[in-house]
Amino acid sequence: MNSHRLIDERSYEMHRVIARILSADPSCLDLVARQMDTRLADPDYSESLKDCVREWRGIVADGLDRVLSVLEDRSDEGQRLRQNTPFAILMPQEERMRILRRYRQNEPIRAGAHPAGV
Repeated sequence: MNSHRLIDERSYEMHRVIARILSADPSCLDLVARQMDTRLADPDYSESLKDCVREWRGIVADGLDRVLSVLEDRSDEGQRLRQNTPFAILMPQEERMRILRRYRQNEPIRAGAHPAGV
């Protein structure tokens, strides 16, 4: 599997964890919405990233079912949206590290690479 495919699979798995968290406690969506509002109000936050936040803000405004649908969407559009996710704040660090370790075993080693992810 190529490195881009691994990154997409890793991101998808992390977002499935986030979807479970949101399903169990929908009020967590309020925390994400507040964080997005903070980013949008930050004059130092890049406009291109603000565009991503605005797109996610629209999805969040559509409600929890829509958010869950996007988080678990296997299409190219779902992949694209997960690349600039506002949900990292919900990802438990121990879950994140477990997933990163598992995928790191399968990733090709690249000089200077950083283990990115949610």
